[in-house]
Amino acid sequence: MRPDRLAAAGGFDERFRGWGLEDAELGYRLVRDGVRMRYSTRAAVYHEHRSPASASMYREWRENLGHFARKHPDPAVRLQEMFAPAIDPAAPAAEAWVDTAVDDARQPMFDRERALVMVGNGEVLNYRELSRRLPDHRRHRMPPRRPPSGPGTLRRTRHPAFEDLRGLFALAVWDSTAHHLTLVRDRLGERPLYYYDSPELFAFASEIRCLSACLRGEDLPLDSVDALAFLGLGRLTDNRTLYRDIHSVPAGGVLRIGPGHAGPRLAASLTPVSGLRATPADEAEIGHLIDQAHRRALVADRPVAVGFSGGMDSSAVLQAALAHAEPAAAVTVFSARHPDEDENLRRARALARKFGVDLHEVPFRIPSLAATVDLLNGTLDAPAAEPLVLHNDALHRAARDHSAVLLGGHGADEVFGGYVRYAALRADAVGSTTEEWMATSLWERWNRTAGWGKFVTDFGRDAIAARTAALGDTLDRPFPYSTAEHTDPVLFGQALDLFRLMAYDNFRATDENGIARGVEVRSPFFDIDLVAGVFSLPVERRIRPGAPKHLLRGVFSGTPLAEEFTEPKVGFDDHFSYADWTTDNWPDFSATITEGPLNDLGILRDGAFTDLEKFDWRLLWRLFSLSTWLDREGRPRSPTAEATGCGAPCPVPVRRVPPGPGPYRPRRPGRGRDRPPAAGR
Repeated sequence: MRPDRLAAAGGFDERFRGWGLEDAELGYRLVRDGVRMRYSTRAAVYHEHRSPASASMYREWRENLGHFARKHPDPAVRLQEMFAPAIDPAAPAAEAWVDTAVDDARQPMFDRERALVMVGNGEVLNYRELSRRLPDHRRHRMPPRRPPSGPGTLRRTRHPAFEDLRGLFALAVWDSTAHHLTLVRDRLGERPLYYYDSPELFAFASEIRCLSACLRGEDLPLDSVDALAFLGLGRLTDNRTLYRDIHSVPAGGVLRIGPGHAGPRLAASLTPVSGLRATPADEAEIGHLIDQAHRRALVADRPVAVGFSGGMDSSAVLQAALAHAEPAAAVTVFSARHPDEDENLRRARALARKFGVDLHEVPFRIPSLAATVDLLNGTLDAPAAEPLVLHNDALHRAARDHSAVLLGGHGADEVFGGYVRYAALRADAVGSTTEEWMATSLWERWNRTAGWGKFVTDFGRDAIAARTAALGDTLDRPFPYSTAEHTDPVLFGQALDLFRLMAYDNFRATDENGIARGVEVRSPFFDIDLVAGVFSLPVERRIRPGAPKHLLRGVFSGTPLAEEFTEPKVGFDDHFSYADWTTDNWPDFSATITEGPLNDLGILRDGAFTDLEKFDWRLLWRLFSLSTWLDREGRPRSPTAEATGCGAPCPVPVRRVPPGPGPYRPRRPGRGRDRPPAAGR
């Protein structure tokens, strides 16, 4: 290589410390800047070979990988995470892991005739149950969580092969005989799956950024109505994304793409959760379903970590982990700002002693503004509607030191009716329409959905407001149990939260951040057989006044914890004040909104940012998050926005990395609005 090319790239990044990846990062920059690499058998390499890696080397490698990924938020960089089990000296038999990956677990997977090809993202947690259906000769060396009923069963039954899969998954199967591609996604939509379709090209991926990298040269238009929906609703509806031509496969959907005309069609849907049962469950069966859900969630090659807050939900998970498989660690995140006032920390410490486990305590402070921008851009595929990802990031990074799988209790309040709003709804819904009780509820996500029309009127530019009817029903009916809207409004509210309002941030953002930090995040309370069992009960058996989550509480019967969990629930936001953080960072925080690409986007009325400091902090966060994401992706072209008033979708060019000695970094608040040269973008 010519010395001037190496110098232009900036040489090695000396911010790498310890062992590993400084050479890979330099190579990444060189290739990005146009240097062509060629394999030569005559090249000689002098290298100090240290194998196996020590524990300290592995820690240094992980820290360097984090720096690499933050510096270059590219899915290809994060793929290096797959080498962690082979490097980690604590992993059982690293060489055996490599052999298994090569022999059994590699993708794509084929059926025996090699006519069906499958790739996937996620975990099939009931693989043991499914493997018992296979002939003996097909069960040997079956790696954990590999979909054993996939290609082979699909050949006989087509899409019903996916009906019995339980877990969090997104799969693609190519039938080379029929020339059909089938895409399928789990019923809750815990694993993302996106696609782009045009007459010339069909592409799919588990991340939008992967698609945009694949589509270099295409002009991906940003959908201005969806951008407004993100701000007003905090989510996207009808399987839409912020890009007009990139769509999400519906949760539980089965798409079939065949030869001929462009455009995938919904070939079928998996049986909805509401259709999995013909008869109501009883309390004894609910206990069995809870135990089954825990056993499935605990399926892993190594002991799992448990996120432990000291509440009923995470205590049930920790109790199951101790009963069925010794957990790798119990991890809790507490307020470093007010540790003495953190009620969850006090409870977690007290219950950890009763469980007889060591509690790994992680102090958390809300990151600086610049660090928050780096976290959002480095770990998320799309903007975050809630700042809970900041707290989760601290938990995920800490958990990865102990395990590649993290179990939590999220979803239990929605499934077992633990929130006060569900008890209040039993009274509020009487004689009220759905929109009325949502508008008067204390639950902010219900409020903003009911207030969508007013938000459009108050903030949306006229040309955009006229097009918001294209969104249709903002509640995305039908969804499982939506038919209970008038007969059992509480069930409707629980299902609305679980199947619609949790999907964008609680599933997508949590999953993306966890994967970026090297952990797979699971909750047993998202098990669809458990959900179907609990939701089959009438409201008076699901929710009892004065006995919160009595169905879940049954798992502690006869244990020392039977009399625990009598204190009111304490939310994370009670200890981590994002409103105060916004105020503390106000000059730079507000500049990100008012001086950033949202102005160029042209979806908000003139003067929309007047009295910005009076906005609800949650709306301020969404404005900040969307502006940060737009900055990362590349701003919309201002002339187009001005000429059209964004009456049509505003084109946003696919992100290109500009030439120069270093990568383009998102604009930091307070540093002006200068942009890198247009060349290369």
